[in-house]
Amino acid sequence: MVLETVVTGFIQENCYLTGDPQELILIDPGDEAEKILNRIKEKKYQVKTIVLTHCHHDHIGAVSEVKRLTGAKLVVGKKERENYLNPHVNLMRDFGVSQSLPQPDQTVVEGDIIVSGAERFRVIETPGHTSGGICLLCGNVLFSGDTLFQRGMGRVDLPTGNMKQIIDSIQYKLFSLAETTAVYPGHGPATTIGYEKKHNEVYEWERYANE
Repeated sequence: MVLETVVTGFIQENCYLTGDPQELILIDPGDEAEKILNRIKEKKYQVKTIVLTHCHHDHIGAVSEVKRLTGAKLVVGKKERENYLNPHVNLMRDFGVSQSLPQPDQTVVEGDIIVSGAERFRVIETPGHTSGGICLLCGNVLFSGDTLFQRGMGRVDLPTGNMKQIIDSIQYKLFSLAETTAVYPGHGPATTIGYEKKHNEVYEWERYANE
């Protein structure tokens, strides 16, 4: 299984190349399309699918160019589709970005499987950072988007964000995974579910939200 990180843009977003190298899944091409495409070309990968964990500009900024040049299928969460196409929610307009986004080829919901050769990526719906965000689980590897970070979680003060939802997504869905599960977030270093169950700030926010 391929698992490579390409850090893109001034917000230092993690774009992931993963799965079977001949049927590669590209997760969150956020910026610097040329940088991502050069890595794909250098490694002779064949990109089959682009998956967006959520709709924010720093995770979708390179999707048009990458999709155009790879011919890959674009997949988003069913509940995130309208957010992705809405410039007020995807924040393109706020950051002065003007581009035409490609329509999704497929939408997915909780429990759907995205196939990459012999690898299977299960969709986990994790609303909170946005209303339709998803994570992907492949074996003992979780791609958590901006839901779960090392010692942190995604902000909820942007359009469609919700504090209770993100706490529930982390506590009841992600923290129910095996503690040995490796977590690859949308920003920052990798971590594990076991480490986050002991150290994550979600517990502080949970107390604050219940006051």
